[in-house]
Amino acid sequence: MKKWLTLNSQKILQAMVFRYIKVQRQSQDSQKVGEFDVVQCFHWVNIIAITSDQKIVLVKQYRHGTDLVTTEIPGGAVHPGEDFLLAAKRELQEESGYTSQRWHLLGRVDSNPAFMTNYCETYLAIDADKTHEQNLDPFEEIEVLLEDIKDMEELIKTGVITHSLVVAAFYFYSRWQQE
Repeated sequence: MKKWLTLNSQKILQAMVFRYIKVQRQSQDSQKVGEFDVVQCFHWVNIIAITSDQKIVLVKQYRHGTDLVTTEIPGGAVHPGEDFLLAAKRELQEESGYTSQRWHLLGRVDSNPAFMTNYCETYLAIDADKTHEQNLDPFEEIEVLLEDIKDMEELIKTGVITHSLVVAAFYFYSRWQQE
């Protein structure tokens, strides 16, 4: 199967966190031509931060898309040209006040390849310590929680944690533990 050819691309909307593009593409296999929606977003980082006493740093915040307060791990957008690991360190410190000297890349997932261009890298921060106060963006309101690492599977199973990129992060973490 071959990649489709882009025949035309038109920016429809430039918003704060995404760009909406209408593309016309043609299959190299069947020659079918169609119009498709593409959303260009910033790449993303997620951080599983574990303290020396085996607690996971979680963040609780209101999410406008679902209109709900969610429980997640620290994470955020990677600025254009920014190194992903540096973005992870920045986001962990800004959202939670925690830092770490021991970092590992756990994995990468496409956010939603059906129509989105971005991907998310998940990092593990070992022996995270609270070294700073939160440094939140103007409209962020984040409560930091610490949960026992052994309770994470139950939090996902019972729907306390529902963010798909966070669930994927814990898949990567469980795989890393088995290595």
